[in-house]
Amino acid sequence: MMRKGISMLSSLSVFLMLMFLVGLCDMCPVLQWAGNNETTLKFLTRMKIVSNDTFSNCDKSVHHLLMDDLGIEEVSHNALEDFYNLKSLSLSGNYISALSPFLLEYKRGLESFNIANNRLERIEDGTFEYLDNVKVIELQFNNISFIGPDAFSRNLRVLQTVNVSHNALTYGEPWPFIPETDPTDGEDLVFDLEYNHISEFRNSPNWTYDLVSPFEYDVKLSFNNITNIHIDDVVHIFNPGFQGNTFVEYLSFKINASENPFFCDCNVYPFASYLRDSLFYFYRVEEFRYRCNSPDSLSQEDFLHDIPLEQFVCNVTENCPDGCICQERPYYGYLHVNCSFMYGSNQQPMNTLPLTLPTSKNGKISLHLDGHYIALLEQRDYLPQLVNLTLSFNKLVHIDPKALTSMSDRQYLDLSHNYLKYVPKEIQYFKTNKVRIGSNRFECNCNMTWMAQWLNLDSNAPAYNAQCEYDDGSERYFIRDITDSLLKCSFENLIIIISVVVGILIAIIIGAVVTARRCPYETKVLMFRLFGVHPADKYRVDLEEPRQYDIYVSHYEHDLQARQWVKSKFLRKLEENQKRKFKVFYFERDLNAGTDMYDELVTHMKQCRRIVFILTNDFFNDEKNIFEADQAEIEHRASDNLHGRVIYLLWNESVREKIKLDPWKSRMEGKRVLCPDDKFFWSKMRYELPFKGVP
Repeated sequence: MMRKGISMLSSLSVFLMLMFLVGLCDMCPVLQWAGNNETTLKFLTRMKIVSNDTFSNCDKSVHHLLMDDLGIEEVSHNALEDFYNLKSLSLSGNYISALSPFLLEYKRGLESFNIANNRLERIEDGTFEYLDNVKVIELQFNNISFIGPDAFSRNLRVLQTVNVSHNALTYGEPWPFIPETDPTDGEDLVFDLEYNHISEFRNSPNWTYDLVSPFEYDVKLSFNNITNIHIDDVVHIFNPGFQGNTFVEYLSFKINASENPFFCDCNVYPFASYLRDSLFYFYRVEEFRYRCNSPDSLSQEDFLHDIPLEQFVCNVTENCPDGCICQERPYYGYLHVNCSFMYGSNQQPMNTLPLTLPTSKNGKISLHLDGHYIALLEQRDYLPQLVNLTLSFNKLVHIDPKALTSMSDRQYLDLSHNYLKYVPKEIQYFKTNKVRIGSNRFECNCNMTWMAQWLNLDSNAPAYNAQCEYDDGSERYFIRDITDSLLKCSFENLIIIISVVVGILIAIIIGAVVTARRCPYETKVLMFRLFGVHPADKYRVDLEEPRQYDIYVSHYEHDLQARQWVKSKFLRKLEENQKRKFKVFYFERDLNAGTDMYDELVTHMKQCRRIVFILTNDFFNDEKNIFEADQAEIEHRASDNLHGRVIYLLWNESVREKIKLDPWKSRMEGKRVLCPDDKFFWSKMRYELPFKGVP
């Protein structure tokens, strides 16, 4: 019995001990007090889920909550809603895969948040929105591949450190620059993005550049997947309208992207070139070592400080001629196309210039085609882009002058070792010391004297010693010594001049004959205008009995436009001409009052050498005008065998349709019909008028 009682007592003791331990697990840890009267609550018991119930027996006024390395997998969104006094929260070393954007809501006193070494994949927008006093955010060693564009809001004004290193981000956003921190407080905002997979920059929140000197930022982007930094693109992503120095603007971002796998081709040239032209070349050199990962020839070399700028090139394959090497060379400012002594897949040399070339970023090309079978330098669309062209050791026999003039940005031309007998004068557009033409088969002739003058501009030029053959190769001269007297060119030049003059005269005569046959009237007018030549019988009517007036002028009296034109222009031309002045009877001005109008019109019309009617639309319906036209017809027929005296001027195109109908169609026969808008109207008018006016 005693043994049985002892056994029962022992079992009871074990049970009570277990109950005590279970109760201990539901109890909060003992508060830890610091010297500044701040309290800390540090959990030691492992757990999977943290909810509001987890802290049901805890003092919610604590300043520091530590829950590190407890195996936590989930934290509910309202777990901390009653902790109104928190200054720091640490959840590092757990298995948390999701962070609710509401977990830290209204924790305005929080200064430090640590959730490093977890399994987080995303940081949503608004997660840190209400942390007005937060200084440190630690997110390192997670699996974060997404951070919301607005995760870091403007009100994080005292933020000092954000550590997102050792995560899975593939792109960078303007997260470091959105918080409106004080740029003059002497504290840099360190934003650590090292050891991610970042390869590009984006601007999803459409942040506009507003950084202020002294730019207290320190953005760490080392150990990512950045292969190139296009500083122009980076600046314009965040500041689209920027027009200044993009390199200086980029430096204000305070980005350190060292230790990335840079591909050192022509795309890194602008960055390296800008740096070497500035004082920043000597700034924290060892810290900003940007080393190349490829190509192999530049591997592990610092492209910002050590590699010569001319080594930054880009191989171009699109539209590159077969067998050639095409490279963008920004140091020289052109696309280098090298086909010299290089043959394509068929192992055959070129017979002509390439039809196309790759597009050059700078619009300039240096083309090298030495050692082929090219016989003709002809026009190509890419010639205006050429700055250098070498065609030595080819089979050139002809150069199209337009090809030389097309090379508007010409710098160097090599035509040596070819079969040229002459070169066009357009080669003078090149500077003499930038042209090679030696070892060709130039023939000395009288058209080469210009070439001698050109070569003598620079005695140190490579082309200065070029030679030519004379008299089937029996004699050789330096082209610079060629003169007219040396080659006896004077007589030959005279023959050429005479031949040219005779040819021009024959061409003029032939042109004049053809023109006279096609346009006989216009030809007569032109001859009269230039030389005063006129058919002799033209003026027989003017040799009859003396007449009082040269010209009778009439139109529809109520047409204001016609009246104004006659008074201000037509009469002035006729009556005030310095060479020939005509006496004009104008019915509105010269008709005697108090007499019979029709008798007066007939009398004065008989006393005029010419009768001019200005046909307007209303002319055909006016009784007076019809009477005048009938009387003019009588006068015309009276002198029909000598010369027609009547001239009609068509005021507009609508009148032309009316004179196609009878009786006007018959009246127009044998009459001169002109239009004030005609070409050479005044010349034609003077041709039709009397040669000498009435005294």
